Amino acid sequence: METYRKDIDSVLLMYSVLKRLESGDVSTFPQRLRSQKTQYIAQTFGISPVYDFNLYFRGPYSPSLAHDLFQLRTDKTKPTVEKFTPDELESRFEKARLFLKEKGNRELELITTLHWLQTVARLPKDAASKKLRTLKESSEEETKKAEARVEELCQL
Repeated sequence: METYRKDIDSVLLMYSVLKRLESGDVSTFPQRLRSQKTQYIAQTFGISPVYDFNLYFRGPYSPSLAHDLFQLRTDKTKPTVEKFTPDELESRFEKARLFLKEKGNRELELITTLHWLQTVARLPKDAASKKLRTLKESSEEETKKAEARVEELCQL
């Protein structure tokens, strides 16, 4: 059995969080993309272990996360978590769930990319938005929507 990039407790917590957020599958490209963006949002909300993300073609991507998710599938691991303790963590989880609700992969790609540009690359807001438009060929409407959602994330 190949090892995980994080300790097993962290991997199981990450996977449980993703499953509760209706993600974590890696069978298809859209599922893998959604799992990456969901983990990025989950760790931004402080409800999942932190993975390092780099900026790739489809936005923030974590090779370590991909490895751990594929390893979980290989190991046929299926943890279940109904509720987190303490209540503070459950409250943050609910906020993340509501934030992710009804957002498609494209919207998550734009939100996480813009957030990454502002928080990791440390670009000023205007420069980050301009870079998003260039990198993702996002429309003005898509960019404005992503800016509003990133503002929500930064209020946490």
